[in-house]
Amino acid sequence: MTIIPLAGIFLAITFQASTVLVPGGTVTFYVHDDDLNISHKGVDEVSVSGLLDFKIAGTSISGPEKIVETGINSGMFVGTVSIPTTINGRDIKNGDVLTITYKDESDVSGNSNTVSKSIKVKKSLASIETSQNRIRIGQTFQIRIIDPDYNLDSRESDNISLSLIEFRSSNGIRTTLANPAFDAKTPSLRETGDNTGKFAVTLKMPKEIDGKRVKIGSTAELRFTDTTSPSGTTEKLKLNIRIGSR
Repeated sequence: MTIIPLAGIFLAITFQASTVLVPGGTVTFYVHDDDLNISHKGVDEVSVSGLLDFKIAGTSISGPEKIVETGINSGMFVGTVSIPTTINGRDIKNGDVLTITYKDESDVSGNSNTVSKSIKVKKSLASIETSQNRIRIGQTFQIRIIDPDYNLDSRESDNISLSLIEFRSSNGIRTTLANPAFDAKTPSLRETGDNTGKFAVTLKMPKEIDGKRVKIGSTAELRFTDTTSPSGTTEKLKLNIRIGSR
């Protein structure tokens, strides 16, 4: 990371420009305070106890035990805070705010000072849908996934493997959409265009899967395993469909 000189500023909290706050992830932050630069010939480590507070939606969360100087005599210190997935008995949601507050006992003027920096939660925007919720045996249908994290190349169309979508029927069938019984028109979900983040595949509802008959009137769950969450965690998106007759 390139550190921008803070001309005339001796105390600041900063984030990297690319920082995204997601539940279950981590956030790296920087504290710039020359007063913490005690050893001018070495790298300082400073306890955050009584120095830094971390809150999400006004509720305190645990922070790191210490921050570490980024280099000899830099006066810039780095730390990492883990973001919980729940707070006060509810899920972390879009719009929740992480606030880091730094309490400086003595600034360049000899006065106490407090500096805060905030960043909003941004949860995954992934979703899964079908062209219809009731699908007849032998009928073609489309599965669509919106997941910007799978848009790996902005200049070319990307793919999502059919093996990442499970088919779990109420009468005990367990497989993935990569099963040849679904007669997929393409070997993967193809991005609908360059840099769209939208993916689609056309399939056919089979009469039988791996020797088991698909029961008319049963329900099935489509379960997409998303391994590209910004938090580094695996997320599962679920969608229910009903199997109808011709």
